[in-house]
Amino acid sequence: MKVPMSWFLDYVDIDATPHDFAAALTMSGSMVEGVDEQGGNILNVVTGKILEITPHPDADKLVVCKVTFGNEDVQIVTGATNVFVGAVIPVAKDGSTLPNGKIKKGKLRGVESCGMLCSEEELGIATEPAHGIMILPDSTPIGKDIRDILGLSENIVEFEITSNRPDCLSVIGLAREVAATYDKPFNVKEPVVTETSDDVNSYVSVEVNDYDICPRYMARVVKNVKIEPSPEWMQKRLAHCGIRPINNIVDITNYVLLEYGQPLHAFDIKTINENKI
Repeated sequence: MKVPMSWFLDYVDIDATPHDFAAALTMSGSMVEGVDEQGGNILNVVTGKILEITPHPDADKLVVCKVTFGNEDVQIVTGATNVFVGAVIPVAKDGSTLPNGKIKKGKLRGVESCGMLCSEEELGIATEPAHGIMILPDSTPIGKDIRDILGLSENIVEFEITSNRPDCLSVIGLAREVAATYDKPFNVKEPVVTETSDDVNSYVSVEVNDYDICPRYMARVVKNVKIEPSPEWMQKRLAHCGIRPINNIVDITNYVLLEYGQPLHAFDIKTINENKI
């Protein structure tokens, strides 16, 4: 089970390095398989904004970009075809480090280039082949470390949960172990649910046919739902746990599964035969 260390901070106030955290949890009985320190091989890569694009004087397939970091402007030559004036992009500055090596100032066909515009593949975060430079949202602040912008400074802890510890098959369950290990208070916020006086049975009914294999099945109706992407913070947490974000409804069920260890499933009530489960 993979959990980002920052998720534990929702329940326990701890300050530990990834190595010390892994050692402490393992010694207390929660086996840590390893810690993935994301972004450790990405250094001096920041967000920049393209101010100007001019053709390369000696190469038809290259362009020269003037890029600003807010307090500094540089010139970068690129062959990317999806760049445009005003685009906010990740920039590997002179002397930066990427997963595939270091970036240094040089010349491309006789024109000085003080860094490199980066794609997801060059940052080591691509889930499929990259087609051009990574374009960030217009609202992205410039001059910021790309690891902070993309959540690449996270430390992902992988636990081996043994069969005798089903209580640890959730983030909250593991957070209890963290609190006990560090002798810290354990805090879980009380969920706040806004309900109406409508009777759920007027929308859908639930019948359990075999209480031996299904002792409890509950349903709740949520109205006025709009299917759209889930918030970025939720998408990042799911991705850190190895789950691909889909949309807000699917992501919410997966998030609750991870956090509480409680499986959920969302149905479109219009597709439930006779409104009965």
